[in-house]
Amino acid sequence: MQIAVIGAGLAGLAAATEVARTDHDVVVVEASDGPGGRVRTDEVDGFRLDRGFQILLSAYPEARDLLDYDALDLRAFDPGALVRWNDRFHRVADPLRSPTRLLDTMRAQIGSPIDKARILAFRQAVGRGELADLWQRPETTARQRLADAGFSDAIVERFLGPLFTGITLDPELGGSSRVLEFVYRMLSAGDAVVPARGMGRISDQLAAGLPDGSLRLSTPAERIDGGTVVLAGGERLTADAIIVATGVDEAGRLAGLETRPWRAVTSVWLAADEPPLTEPSLVLNGTGDGPINSTVVMSEVSPHYAPPGRSLVVASTPAVGPSLVGDMRAQLAEWFGADAQRWEVIRVDEIAKAQPVHLPGHDRTGALATDDGVVVCGDHVRDPSINGAIGSGRAAARAVLTGSA
Repeated sequence: MQIAVIGAGLAGLAAATEVARTDHDVVVVEASDGPGGRVRTDEVDGFRLDRGFQILLSAYPEARDLLDYDALDLRAFDPGALVRWNDRFHRVADPLRSPTRLLDTMRAQIGSPIDKARILAFRQAVGRGELADLWQRPETTARQRLADAGFSDAIVERFLGPLFTGITLDPELGGSSRVLEFVYRMLSAGDAVVPARGMGRISDQLAAGLPDGSLRLSTPAERIDGGTVVLAGGERLTADAIIVATGVDEAGRLAGLETRPWRAVTSVWLAADEPPLTEPSLVLNGTGDGPINSTVVMSEVSPHYAPPGRSLVVASTPAVGPSLVGDMRAQLAEWFGADAQRWEVIRVDEIAKAQPVHLPGHDRTGALATDDGVVVCGDHVRDPSINGAIGSGRAAARAVLTGSA
């Protein structure tokens, strides 16, 4: 059987990997000049810059099953975060993995002692039972779920809100409570990590495992005509099955899938002569003021992100806009001192389509078969995460291979 995959993002690469493990043939066509979709890394003047600040949660079950973590040389962030509040940084650590920092956490001005006790209770609640059961729990918004758990407005605005905004790009916390619970379960069960040489190494690893010649870059698909993929320029690829593994907008164009809105992010990458922090900690904005949601010294997480003698800082906000960069630089100077104004801006990533919106009530399936027999996959079909993209791609391949699509 000949299977054509449109799109070499994580979903498409995962689908093709599953097919390549069988006796069937696979060809992947990708419109851009490299694999990975939204998960790519560029080298600029000796720095490694991801396409917007991204992390991998090592506990993701689909990623653990498909990826070679040892080969990726994963580097971990400190569990917890530093929270900027009241003109200083407050440490909030995971008490079960960083017991020596428990006193700092209890002293942090980010909520009451009862709030901090409820963090442990919430961790236990989301970790209970099988993971599949979590996606069947009653659903509301993320903000309402935190309120139902008894958290005060103070700890939501100063810590939990910025933490989840950095991962889900949802500052209003209006997305699905199930996504919130899943993310917190993954944070509790493993580490927030990056491959030592950038997030793009995830995509590169999957692409390298495909059969020679099966990945065709700079090859956009124009349309689907029955069992044929018509490429830009007129070439036709005939296949026994077609998997559309693109973003939701392109999936709508090619396969008639209903589109949905996107969440945005702006990430500013800056070079410093000295690191403003000498630890691999995520810094969260607990003040509610200014554009920055989070910042981190990536070269402290992995020294391979910067050339020798330099440091790489990234600051992110869940928005795009013309005045953001200047405002973000001013806020960095407020936090870290006047030297931050002299940091060199290496690149600004303004990504209007960073993650598909996943609201309460959105369907979550492994893959979606259209009336024409095309199978659609991606994080927009399952849930907006690396785990969702990989899992959806693998489910699409299995549906095609077993004839259940």
